[in-house]
Amino acid sequence: MSLRCSVQVRIEGLSDTQSSTVMDALSPDNTSMPKGLAVAMRDEEQAGQGDKLRTLIIECTGDEGSLDKRGSGASRVMGHLVGTIDEVLEHVQVSLKVMDRDA
Repeated sequence: MSLRCSVQVRIEGLSDTQSSTVMDALSPDNTSMPKGLAVAMRDEEQAGQGDKLRTLIIECTGDEGSLDKRGSGASRVMGHLVGTIDEVLEHVQVSLKVMDRDA
């Protein structure tokens, strides 16, 4: 039996520009993911108080069966997943800070 982990991060209340800029900033990182790890992004429109706001949903998944077999499977897949989530959130934070600075 293979361990599969999935984490979903929701960033709510973004403008269309913020959401698309963050997704564009993260896209190049998705091309060189370690085997067994995946990051998917999508944005959803939500009704606000007279405004259209976006929710950026980032889903990170890891599959023990596809990862390198060095070390314990369960702790290894979770370690990779935690590292990936940390890196993705750092990139989101940097993107949003740059947009705030330029505004």
